[in-house]
Amino acid sequence: MNTPKKILVVDDDITVVDLLTDYLNEQEYEVLGAFNGEQAIDIAVNEIPDLIIMDWEMPLLDGIETTKKLKVNDTTKDIPVVIITGRMTSSHNLKTALEAGAIDFVRKPIEKTEIIARSRSILLLADYYKELVRHKDWELTNLTKTSQRSNSSVGELIELIESIMKSCPAIDHFTKKELTENIQRVKLNLKNNTWENFKDYFNKVHPDFSNNLLSAYPGITPEELNLSYLLRLNMSSKDIAEITNKEIHSIDIARYRLRKKFNLKRNEKLQDFMMQF
Repeated sequence: MNTPKKILVVDDDITVVDLLTDYLNEQEYEVLGAFNGEQAIDIAVNEIPDLIIMDWEMPLLDGIETTKKLKVNDTTKDIPVVIITGRMTSSHNLKTALEAGAIDFVRKPIEKTEIIARSRSILLLADYYKELVRHKDWELTNLTKTSQRSNSSVGELIELIESIMKSCPAIDHFTKKELTENIQRVKLNLKNNTWENFKDYFNKVHPDFSNNLLSAYPGITPEELNLSYLLRLNMSSKDIAEITNKEIHSIDIARYRLRKKFNLKRNEKLQDFMMQF
């Protein structure tokens, strides 16, 4: 059975919260309620709703400022926000809401059919986007593994050439020197090109990942950042070891050091932690 979608309704008017809760419960959504922006942020951080429907005009923190705060928080930045309002209904107000990070704008009084249709469309779009990213991650993982297998085949061929060079006295010194230099150049190009291609594709799928991670943890080394890319794709230590040509034990040690640097608790998964960036 599918887990019901979770929607956070935020309005300082309890009658609006109750009304929207009734509408959305009829569609079998799980509904959470908040009565000001500060409550909304606390609930959003702890519950990670699939959608937030929020009033513009509220005490303490209005809907626009709340949306801005949600969008700069790594935990909540991807949650779609719909702004509802009874007074701020001009095209200029719509522009303000969208620039703050809202995905949609609904005028009061709220029509049941409209809010249900808007909510359903936004949730479907969010699901589609998540599935698209998962598919691209799958493609990226398989592309990386395929590249590694191709590199391994080239590596085996290089080893064969090096073996022939050692066992064949007929090859003169200068030819052997030239072959050795070219082999080293091929090895270096294979390593650099494979990783650069991987990073280019990764950054297209997750354009903010490295900046967000380095902003939160500026002390991360380049090697730890590279490991973080692979962990973001939910790769196992075995997969990472194969791709990086390292021992599994070395990968496990590197993962342990990352956990310490991120100050993760024992029950927190490193891959899950990476997903928030």
